[in-house]
Amino acid sequence: MKVKEIVDYLLAKYPLELASSFDLGKVGLQFGSMSKEVKKVMIALDGTSAVVDEAIEEKCDLLLCHHPFLFSPIINMDYNSPLGKKMLKVFKNELNIFAMHTNFDCAINGMNDHLANLLGLKNVYSVPEVPTSESYMRIGEIDKCSLAEFAYFVKETFNEEGIRVVGDLDKQIKKVAILGGSGGSYAVAAKKLGCDCIITGEVKQNNAIDAVEYNMGIIEVSHSVEALFKEHIKNILSEEFKDIEFILSKKDVNPFKCL
Repeated sequence: MKVKEIVDYLLAKYPLELASSFDLGKVGLQFGSMSKEVKKVMIALDGTSAVVDEAIEEKCDLLLCHHPFLFSPIINMDYNSPLGKKMLKVFKNELNIFAMHTNFDCAINGMNDHLANLLGLKNVYSVPEVPTSESYMRIGEIDKCSLAEFAYFVKETFNEEGIRVVGDLDKQIKKVAILGGSGGSYAVAAKKLGCDCIITGEVKQNNAIDAVEYNMGIIEVSHSVEALFKEHIKNILSEEFKDIEFILSKKDVNPFKCL
C-alpha cells in the first residue's frame, strides 16, 4: 500500500475545499512521499516531539495528525531547538506526515459530527447544512435539563478533568451547538439560531461576556477533547485498509493540568 492511496481516500471523504483559508497549504501530506510504502500508521491529535519519537520507535511509516504538524512558515531553523531536533528526526527516518484539520472539522462524519454523536444529540445538522469551509457548528437537541446538569454530563462523557461554564446554571437547555476547537466567538451566532448553549474550547473573556448579555450558556471543554477523533478515524481506516496496522498515540496528551 502506498501513501497516495491513503491520502486519496481521506481527501475524498474530507476534501481540501472544506479547509478554512488559514489552513491552506497546511492540510494534506505535509511531509513525505506519495510513493512510500505504508504498513503501519499512527494517529495523533498533535505531532509533538514525544509523538514523533513514539512513531519512530513503533516503526510507523505514516503519522496522521488532526492539527497541522507545521502551522507557521519557517524562515530559519536552529538544529538544536526543539523544532529543529524534531524535524531532523522526521527527515532522517523519512516519516510521512498527513494532517486533516478544518477540512475534517467541517466535513460530514468529521470531528464535530463525531462529538455530537458521542453526546447523543438528536436531529443534528450543520450550519450551513450543505458543508462548506464555514460549516463548523453542529446543532442538535437533548432532553431538557438545567445547564449545570448538562455540563456535568458533557464533562463525564468527554472524560474531562475540568470544565468552565458561562451562564445561569439553572437555565433550561434543550437545543445545543457544538464546535470542537476554539469556538467561543460562535456563541452569539448559535443563540441567534435558537440554541440555549454551545459546547466548545478556548473561550475568550469577551465571548463569555457576550454570552451572558445574550443569556446564552457556554460549556468550555479543553481543545484536546478533539483527541476523541482518534478511535473514530482508526475504525474508518481499519475497515478500508485491512492490510495496514493502525495504532493510537499514547504520548499524545493534553498539555494542560487541572489543579
